[in-house]
Amino acid sequence: TMGYILSLKDVTKLKELDRLKSEFVMTASHELRTPLTGIEMSLDLLDEKLGGRLDGKEQEMLVAARTETRRLKNLTNDLLELSKIEAGKISLETAIFPVNDIFEKAVSVLMRQAHEKDVNLTFAVEQNAYAVKADPNKVTWVLTNLISNALRYTKPGGWVKITAETAGPWMRISVADNGAGIPREYQSKIFDKFVQVDKENSPGGSGLGLAICREIVRAHGGTIWVDSTPGEGSTFVFTLPIDVKTYKEGTH
Repeated sequence: TMGYILSLKDVTKLKELDRLKSEFVMTASHELRTPLTGIEMSLDLLDEKLGGRLDGKEQEMLVAARTETRRLKNLTNDLLELSKIEAGKISLETAIFPVNDIFEKAVSVLMRQAHEKDVNLTFAVEQNAYAVKADPNKVTWVLTNLISNALRYTKPGGWVKITAETAGPWMRISVADNGAGIPREYQSKIFDKFVQVDKENSPGGSGLGLAICREIVRAHGGTIWVDSTPGEGSTFVFTLPIDVKTYKEGTH
């Protein structure tokens, strides 16, 4: 019995440490955002005022400073978002909407990037698809993150396709590409924090995007997974609950 009591105390301490860690990360991330925004604005202004008068090396340094500041700001935002989720502070503002709405929104944001990379970005929803009950902004964030990753790992001339189909009381949303694929040793831990697949000549992201995606999908009661073949491409899939009323009535 003593053993069980001691184990219970250890777990409680670990949970408390985890909570304190999340709160610290949340506070630190929040405090870092303001000065980083100030630095970013100053660098943008510097580029605007002096951009044309700088020599090649100076311009290169300014571009590098802006890029790294933006990357650090994105990392800070991702850390803040994930720490909020881990602290149980994720709040869903659910609505009933057709997935077509979020597909159009996410694709419109990334279409320019797809054109610049010469990647064919398309989406398709099965006819008479049910509406889903979810937080449209958070689901759009998940979708945008998955599409952005797919574009990053797909070569010019490739394709990225987003689809949605019903699977019982769930809507199954897929983001597929014919890019590099994910090495097998990464596939089981791709949704863990700070896991990134190596890619040459790419600055990459924060390594937190997929971890946040997983927590957002879980908060909706859904699941997320990946099917990938190295050298052939990847398909990321996540599920969202279909609106119960329309599902039971069989109406669309």
